[in-house]
Amino acid sequence: MFICNFKINSKKIWKVCLVVLTILIIALLIFAIFKIVSTSKSNLAESSDVIEITTDEYTNFLKASHESINNYVGKTYRLTGYVYRLPDFSSTQFVIARTMIIDNNQGAVIVGMLSECNIAQNFDSGCWIEATGTIKKGNYNGEIPILEISNIKTIKAPEDEFVYMPVD
Repeated sequence: MFICNFKINSKKIWKVCLVVLTILIIALLIFAIFKIVSTSKSNLAESSDVIEITTDEYTNFLKASHESINNYVGKTYRLTGYVYRLPDFSSTQFVIARTMIIDNNQGAVIVGMLSECNIAQNFDSGCWIEATGTIKKGNYNGEIPILEISNIKTIKAPEDEFVYMPVD
């Protein structure tokens, strides 16, 4: 027969429980602080990121940004296209344009994003550019998104200058 005699010391049990509880609280606080810091850093990175609009995404981007402007306002985008002007544009306005093929018989239209740039007059109509800017609400025959350009440079025309109908 085996007999085991245990003495329970309630003071020691409370001390052990208190130490374990303190360690858990400290661990939770460290984890919470880490999550807050890492979340704020990632949100900062997302807000400063530039969203590149590729040739394949161009017309889908135009369609979506015109249909729901509020989802795009304040975000920064990089677009490529050629400078296209209409007679009623101000000296700081032009369209970052692409030629969109609309059917197999080579029917095409010019599409693009109205843009504003303080040095717009330095870029000739038809020259290819890469522009980075932030979307804002504007008015041109109704409310539309306008790219307020912060960085612009001349580029060579891409191999495929055309874009295609947006995907529904």
